[in-house]
Amino acid sequence: MTVIASTPGGWMAAEMAEQPERVRAALAGVREQGGVLAPLVASAREVLVLGRGSSRSAGTYAAEALRTFAGVPASTTSPAHLAWSQQRRLDGTLVVAISQSGESTEIIAAARRALELGANLVAVTNSPASELAGLAGPRQTIHFRAGNEIAVPATKSFTSSLACLLGLAMAHTPTGLVDAEAELPQLMAELLADPDATFTLDGTTDIACAGEGFAEAVGEEGAIKLRETLRIPVASFETSEFLHGSINSVRPRSTLVTVDADPSGRSLAEQAAVGAASRGAATVSIGASATSSAGRHIRIPQVPSHWVPFLAVLPIQRAAREAAIARGEDPDRPPGLSKITRIATGPA
Repeated sequence: MTVIASTPGGWMAAEMAEQPERVRAALAGVREQGGVLAPLVASAREVLVLGRGSSRSAGTYAAEALRTFAGVPASTTSPAHLAWSQQRRLDGTLVVAISQSGESTEIIAAARRALELGANLVAVTNSPASELAGLAGPRQTIHFRAGNEIAVPATKSFTSSLACLLGLAMAHTPTGLVDAEAELPQLMAELLADPDATFTLDGTTDIACAGEGFAEAVGEEGAIKLRETLRIPVASFETSEFLHGSINSVRPRSTLVTVDADPSGRSLAEQAAVGAASRGAATVSIGASATSSAGRHIRIPQVPSHWVPFLAVLPIQRAAREAAIARGEDPDRPPGLSKITRIATGPA
């Protein structure tokens, strides 16, 4: 433990390595809650998903999974707006509040306001004794089961939260979770053990990450990891939105990272890689295709599209850690950041 603590990025590396078993535990745990969760989702008129930082990226995944598997309108929403500006009643709405610590002031205020406006609440957290979990109650709290996470950048807590949110979306079809529990952890372990499943960011001054569909959450989370650890500008986009005009922002010394989860996303990623390269940017692609027009292609196994984020985020985590160390930074403790974010409360 002393060696880990004294080595820059040691905690982040150790926590990344835990992810396969943490995801397995999270999938097993949420599957056991299916009898409670399925009726909540089935009876919802709409689902609003709350999160900040990596939990917001997980929320993007949750909304896609809920729309796809539960057939319910689902979207992410601003916790600050819900907490301090929301006026319409939320009867029939299921609010899913995601927070690793369960103590974020903004998320707690939003969850409390949602209950006041008549919403049902599910808390998804790594801290089942937290204030957020107390608002939802034990039956409607889903535990990440990620264990204590010391490095500030979320790694195991992010992928464990994805497992919980997939379980919520598929609560009515638990056989899909059984398959994920049986296969995903091993695929993750194999990718983590592959020394080539990473990329370098030498000379990069700014980065864009892009993904479509289930891969959009990876683009968002990858951008967060890279911003936190490298402290340089990193943007995230839906790939189609990037192609709409923002592609013109890349230039020499920029890097574009694309992630694809399905054939449509793959076609968009190819277009983005070609367009970015023509403007002088370095390009990295992550996906299951055998080849890519990107300058660096990291191939992941061919899996269902909703499994892709569990795998595709791993090379980005590794690249963020390695690039930070190469730049003389300690990715475990980025200056100016802490594990729990508390913002000032809004207007009374």
